[in-house]
Amino acid sequence: MITGKKIRLRAIEKSDLPKLCQWLNDEEVMYYWGHPGNTTSLAEVERWYDGELERRQQDRREYIIETLEGVAIGRIVYEHLSMKDRNAELGIQIGEKDYWDKGYGTDAVMTLLNYLFNELQLHRVWLGTHSYNGRAHKCYEKCGFVREGVHRESAFVRGEYHDGIFMGILRREFNQQASERQ
Repeated sequence: MITGKKIRLRAIEKSDLPKLCQWLNDEEVMYYWGHPGNTTSLAEVERWYDGELERRQQDRREYIIETLEGVAIGRIVYEHLSMKDRNAELGIQIGEKDYWDKGYGTDAVMTLLNYLFNELQLHRVWLGTHSYNGRAHKCYEKCGFVREGVHRESAFVRGEYHDGIFMGILRREFNQQASERQ
């Protein structure tokens, strides 16, 4: 378990699967994840979970984000981990809309970045999001990510094309920002 100021990151457990299924079938939650309108059965989530257990030993780790009071509110992942290049991709989803815009996502990202940079000794963490996801852009910029590139009109969501925005942060930038916050 990894603890932040407002949240804890813990391994996904079988008992979390109905909640994950709920988030995956929420149109608004999945719009910001880039996949609105998909439907996912609990059986599909269970099959994913069984495969996830195998992948944990490789280049990917997904966590449940829970409040310090123990309420599961989302998930966060690092994947495409390269120890040779010392980098990974980050993704986050706050599935409980009552917890949007309250700093939980920012704390989850900062907590995972601290782990990736100062425990795993990564050099760079990157992510991708869609141009319409202003809440995500604000969170990532607050965490120190900088915009690195755009894949123009790369996602077709709700009948329109949207740009893919790519952002990254280096360990020295993260640690510099962390020392300034103290």
